[in-house]
Amino acid sequence: MRASQIRLHESLRQNFSKLTRTQKLLAQRLMDNYEEYVFLSIEEAAKTLGVHKSTLVRLAQNLGYPGYAELRAELQALYRQEVSPGKKLGRTLAELREDNLLQQVVETEITYLREATKTIRPEDLEQAAELILRAERIYVCGRGPQGPLAEILAFRLRRFHLDVHTITEEGRAILEKLQLLRGKDVLILYTFLTIPKEYQIAMELAAEAGCPVILFTDTVAKEMVNGATLVLAARRGPATIYHTDIVPMAIQTALVLSVARRRASQVLRHLDRLQELRRRFGFA
Repeated sequence: MRASQIRLHESLRQNFSKLTRTQKLLAQRLMDNYEEYVFLSIEEAAKTLGVHKSTLVRLAQNLGYPGYAELRAELQALYRQEVSPGKKLGRTLAELREDNLLQQVVETEITYLREATKTIRPEDLEQAAELILRAERIYVCGRGPQGPLAEILAFRLRRFHLDVHTITEEGRAILEKLQLLRGKDVLILYTFLTIPKEYQIAMELAAEAGCPVILFTDTVAKEMVNGATLVLAARRGPATIYHTDIVPMAIQTALVLSVARRRASQVLRHLDRLQELRRRFGFA
C-alpha cells in the first residue's frame, strides 16, 4: 500500500468512531465513489452529495485535515494510483448502449461542447490571441495524448508566419527548450486532469522570465493551477471515463481563427506565399 493510501486509510481508522452518524455516511459515500468527487470543487461536491459545503469542511477537519482541499488532495493521489486507462475504458464500455456507438459519442461530445461555450468567455479567447500575436516566439507544450493538440496548434500558427516551437518531451528533457524562454515569448500548456511536475516547472521558469502562460485544461484541474496568466478550462467529461480531444480541439480552433481575424491581411498574404512556393517547387 502506497503512502497516500496509508495516510488516508489511517486517518479514517483513527477518526471514524468520532464522526457523527451523518459524517460516517458521508465519508463512506466519498470513499465508495471517490473517483466521482476527486476533481470537483467543494461547491460542486457539496451539491452532488446534497450537503452544504461547510459540512464537507467539518468532515475533513474531523478526519484530521486542515480543510476539504487537503482531504481532496489525498483522494486525488489515491485516484492517480488506482484509476488506470484500462479502468476508464472499461467503465465507458459498460455505460454504452448496444446500438449506434457513433450516435452516442456524438451526443456526448455535443453536450460538453455546449458546456464549453459557458466556461470559455469570448474575451478569454481574445486575450489569448493578443498574447500570441505580441509574442516573439511561441512555445507549445503537450505531452502524451496532448502531443497532437500541440502539434496541430503549432502547425496552424506557423502557417501564419509565427515563430512556433513544440515541446512534446517529458521529464528533464523539457528543460532543453524551456531554458530558452524569454519575457517576450508566450508559453502554451495542455494538461487536463492534473498539473504534472514538468508543467509546474514550466510555469515557474516562465514566471522567472516574465513570460505569459496560456493553459488549456479541464475544469476539474482549474483549482490546482497556480502561475498561469490565462486559463482556458472546459470539461471533457467525468474524470473516470474515456476522453477524446474534441472539446479542446474546438476551443483551439476558435483561438486560431481569432488570431487570423486580428491580422487577416497579413495571414492571407503569408498563405498565398506558401501556395506560391508549392507551385514553384512542384508540390501544388
